[in-house]
Amino acid sequence: MTKEQFYIIGGKHAVIESIKNSKRYIKTIFANSEKNYQLIKSINQRNIKIELALGTSFNKLFIDKEFVHQGFAALVSPLENLDLETFIQSDLENKKRSVFIILDGIEDDRNIGSIIRSSSALGADGIIINKREFRNKSFHMHKTASGAMEYIPIFAVSNVVNAIDILKKNNFWIYAMDGKANNSIFKEKFSTKVSFVFGSESDGMRKIVLNHSDNILFIPMKNKIDSLNVSNAVAATLAIYNSIK
Repeated sequence: MTKEQFYIIGGKHAVIESIKNSKRYIKTIFANSEKNYQLIKSINQRNIKIELALGTSFNKLFIDKEFVHQGFAALVSPLENLDLETFIQSDLENKKRSVFIILDGIEDDRNIGSIIRSSSALGADGIIINKREFRNKSFHMHKTASGAMEYIPIFAVSNVVNAIDILKKNNFWIYAMDGKANNSIFKEKFSTKVSFVFGSESDGMRKIVLNHSDNILFIPMKNKIDSLNVSNAVAATLAIYNSIK
């Protein structure tokens, strides 16, 4: 691998879960204290190189000097970008229920990281995102995802609409989530294969994506709150879907 393929991630959970993931190649793990060094050593079953980097030498690993690294860092290579249709037809072939999260126009790394964490925790089978908006080398994204990037497949695609067409061809029902929609998520009778699409908080999702959706749903709000942060909306949508049998 070339030097350019490696990048730094930081944060305790992000680093620890990357160590546990045999599909993640790690060149070096860094700790900024003897305590953190010993913790990494105790779980390092793959014999990855560990370095103790104290003080400013550790902080220099990160471009953002305000980044809260918790004393853990790793020099890693990207995970493999899987093929969506192959994944659906192989990994999901025998699943009774399947759900994807589709992101259209969401660019904030922390929001995406939070969505990755919620999607993994609430059982989504994968996340589909435009590759121009998925900065997989962002240490902010890795930190916010809190290790979940190691466990949920993320499909960075060149065209979200084409990905939706692949899902439709494989019998997935596409739901666009929009606070201005007329249909409540609580009244929908879901099929066993669904995908939920979320747009950016400022511009919403593109019209072409809305037009490729099978239905547009909203989450009813109470107590004068008119909307949710997109990462919270993803979590709420998955929780509601999981509660409907």
